[in-house]
Amino acid sequence: PPVPISAHRPLAGIRVLDLTRVLAGPYCSMILGDMGADVIKVERPGGGDETRQWGPPFAAEDSVYFLSVNRNKRSVCLDFGQPAGADLVRRLSRRCDVLLENFVPGKLAKRGLDFASLSAQNPGLIYCSISGFGQSGPWRRRAGYDVAAAAIGGFLGITGEPDGPPVRAGVAVTDLSTGLYALSAILAALYRRRTAESLGEVGRGCWIDANLLDTQVATMSHARSRAAGAQGTPTSRPTRPFDTSDRRQLILGAGNDRQFGVLCRRLGAPHLATDPRFLSNRLRVANRTSLIPLIQALVRARPLADWLAALEGSDLPYGPVNTVAEALASPPVADPASGLLVTCEHPAAGRVTAPGPAVRFDGRRGEVTRPPPRLGEHTDEVLGELLDCGCEELLELRRGKVIA
Repeated sequence: PPVPISAHRPLAGIRVLDLTRVLAGPYCSMILGDMGADVIKVERPGGGDETRQWGPPFAAEDSVYFLSVNRNKRSVCLDFGQPAGADLVRRLSRRCDVLLENFVPGKLAKRGLDFASLSAQNPGLIYCSISGFGQSGPWRRRAGYDVAAAAIGGFLGITGEPDGPPVRAGVAVTDLSTGLYALSAILAALYRRRTAESLGEVGRGCWIDANLLDTQVATMSHARSRAAGAQGTPTSRPTRPFDTSDRRQLILGAGNDRQFGVLCRRLGAPHLATDPRFLSNRLRVANRTSLIPLIQALVRARPLADWLAALEGSDLPYGPVNTVAEALASPPVADPASGLLVTCEHPAAGRVTAPGPAVRFDGRRGEVTRPPPRLGEHTDEVLGELLDCGCEELLELRRGKVIA
């Protein structure tokens, strides 16, 4: 029967077969699940997604890393390295709208699980491949890792202080961004397919090629124009953290001349706004080695709380440099009315609280209807529901170690 679609679950009725593991793919499929899609996560027997063991910290048998990107999914544990397992994936793909995979290009073709093979049986299938360096080209066989793409793509080269080494971001920005690019492409492909169907045409799927390096280069944005290419190269000043008297850090920014004037007044140094060295953004960038120490001396004279009070209502970019715990406890995040932090009951870990869907539809966030699954928690349920596998067939598949 048709699945009711609501404003905050616009993908209800869409089914996703997720063969990905680690971060970029699971992050993409989690958001699809947040939007109402039925996401079936296929994992290998004997361990599943390797990030289940990426800890500490752990919550019961799984890592917090795994739990953070695998809500709203069902877990099916099967070995598609075996012919019978590959056949199960083929049969499942016929019942799905989207397939996600992040294997080294060419690997799934050896098992008959590539786009050409599966779309021949399901012409409407949207097949999204996530890799390190794309499905073609000289580096297509290389494994993809966030830190490598960030380095090769130039991100590490512009991150950090001018006199220091390149600095890796605290989260896997390239992986997460690739997941978002893949998500947007999948949504566009679903829209294209549905539009064709509404016009009485055949709603065909497509093959989406998303990769870490392309994402990293594309998201460099204005940084691509930096001739020097050195870390710390500025486009506006001041925009950086400053030390306070109580050994905290305060981020301050001024993106235009008006903001710089407001900042100087709030710092108690209005004369800096009329200093010939700092009259325009171009001059402030050129003379940043003079400007930054002057602002640092002012900020270091008072504690963080004083500066937060002084900057309130200024419309400037400012705030404390928080730890993760402080960020989660901050009023905009911790406010129950926000709904950003959600608690679900995990079958092994108990009550788990974490950030939920980041956007609202008509004022309401997507729902967390399923906690992150235990390995193989839904194997029998999914194979029975979608493939009509009975007890005898499931038992035979288990004997052959095809499923777990």
